[in-house]
This record gives sequence, C-alpha cells and structure tokens, in this order.
Amino acid sequence: MSDVNCSIQSDETNPKPTKRQKTSFAGILKVFCIGSILAVSLLAFPSVLPFVVAVWIVWHLVLVRYDRPAYLPLVAGLVILLVKFLPRTPASITLSGLMLAMVVIRMRMSMTLPRRVTLCTSLALIATWTWFCVEWQVIQNCGRELTFDPSRSIVCLGDSLTDGMLPDHGFPDPLSKMLEVEVINLGTSGIATSQGLGQMQRVFSHDPQLVIVELGGHDFLQGKSRDQTKANLLQMIDQCRLQNAEVVLMEIPRGFMFDPFWALEREIAYETDVQLVSDTWLRKIVLMSPYAPPGRWMPNSRLSDDGIHSNARGSEMIARHVARSIRQMYGDSIFQTSYQ
Repeated sequence: MSDVNCSIQSDETNPKPTKRQKTSFAGILKVFCIGSILAVSLLAFPSVLPFVVAVWIVWHLVLVRYDRPAYLPLVAGLVILLVKFLPRTPASITLSGLMLAMVVIRMRMSMTLPRRVTLCTSLALIATWTWFCVEWQVIQNCGRELTFDPSRSIVCLGDSLTDGMLPDHGFPDPLSKMLEVEVINLGTSGIATSQGLGQMQRVFSHDPQLVIVELGGHDFLQGKSRDQTKANLLQMIDQCRLQNAEVVLMEIPRGFMFDPFWALEREIAYETDVQLVSDTWLRKIVLMSPYAPPGRWMPNSRLSDDGIHSNARGSEMIARHVARSIRQMYGDSIFQTSYQ
C-alpha cells in the first residue's frame, strides 16, 4: 500500500508535460531555428540577396500549402530587406510593401484565409520576387551603347586592392593580359574618394575610354559620411562622361550583417546606369582565405599574409570578374584572342 502511495505521490510531484507545454516548447524551438537561420541570412552579400529572400518566401509558401502559421518566414525576409537597406527601386519597394501587408494580414486573421485569396497572394509574391530578382541583375549592367576604341586605354583608379601588395601588382596586371588595350594602374594605398577625385586630371591624361573605380572602402574606415562618399563618386562619373569615358564601379561591402553605407555602389549604378562589378569579387576572396570557411580547409589562399589584400591568385580572380563586366559592355572585340 505504501508503494502505491509513493507511486501516486511520485506522479504528482513529477507530472508529465501537458499538451500546452509541448506546444509552447515547439514554438520556442521554431522561433530559435528561424532566428538562427535569419542571422546566417544576414551575412549574405548583396549579390546573392534575392536568392536569400527566395528561401524565406519558399518556406512561407510551403507552410501556406499545409495550412500552417506562415507569417514568421515573411517577417524574417522583411527583416533582411530592411536591415540591408536596399536601393529604393520600384521592385524592392513593392516587394517590401507586399511582404509587410501579408504579415499584417496573417497575424490579424484568426482563421485560415480562403483558398482563392491564398492563391492570389502567393502568385503576387512570386511575381514580385521575380521582378525584384530581374531588376537586381539589370542594375549591374550598363544600358548605354558603347563602341570599343583600340587606341584608348583603360585606367584603374582605386586603393590598395587595386594598387596591389608586392610582389603582387593588383588586378590590373592580369587584366592587362586579357585585353587588347593598355591597362594603367593608378591605384594608391589608403586613399578615399576625395583623394581619388583629386586624381581625375591624372586619369584623363591617359585618354581612357573606360575608368574602373574601386574606391569607398577607406571612406568608411576614415569616418566619412555616406552622402559625401556618394557625392564624390557621382562627380567622378560626371567628369568621366564629360571626357567621353565610361565607368565601371566595383561594389564594396563594408560590413557583415549590416552595411553602414547601404549598398551605395548599387544605388549609384541604378541612378547613373554605370556598369557594376558585383561584390562577388570580394566575397570569393574572403571565403577562399585561411580566415573563413571553406578557405580555412583548402589550399591556395587568395589573400596575402596580412589577411586583407589579395595575392596573385586573388588578383587573377578579381581580374576575371572585372573582365566579365567589360565583356558585357564592349563584347569580345576588346579581348585578346586567347580570352575570347
């Protein structure tokens, strides 16, 4: 009898988890998982941002398909769009607004939405994301009609990532081996856009048909404002076009989760129709370095020993990315035969 009483007392002191407790635990676990994946998503560079947002949209659509609460993935996707502070283009504004509206609707509705409404909102979300993705890629490409002039040079104006760290001579060196025209390296370590703006007459003394601008990283490091950096870059573009020279702008991320300059180069490319070398050129150097996976476990690092500047392998990779942008502008005629 005492054993039975002990058993009853034991059951009373150690009650089994209720259904509500299990549901609460599952909810906490779900929020934790979404938060963790969101943190990883925020590490994405701008060049892959549409595809990161697509993951959350697909997750949302799967939950909708099985009539499950589906607003949290939309909240996460919206957070990514807001934290990354995208250029205010028609597609990005529309996508953000639509996602916000759907979050509000799904949080306020206590019952499942009619299937027809669900289908319409899902199709609208997919169509808007497709528009956003296409626009994101179009921003990178110059829409101006250009003609290759074999008698005019290409000038590379930038900081130490252009200048190179000896024994490497920066990406202009391998780029010159790919092109039929002279490539001039005017990179100077440590300069910001204001110093670059002061070198424009030196740039024009080489009569360039194209100026590759890799500047703006040191503006952030030196505490310059985004507005001033943007104004300097816009002046460079205006001056180049007055000299009948086109511009290629290299995108420079300045943070991991949050870019304090808010995709500046992409915004300028959208507003001025210049060719943009997406930040993939820098992302691949970082990922293939001994300081981050997967490069930590792979040979042939693309960074020099200081962990900041590219080595010869890294400069070769950067040159290939720049060459793709030049090919987009001028076609194969500007390339040497072996690279066509």
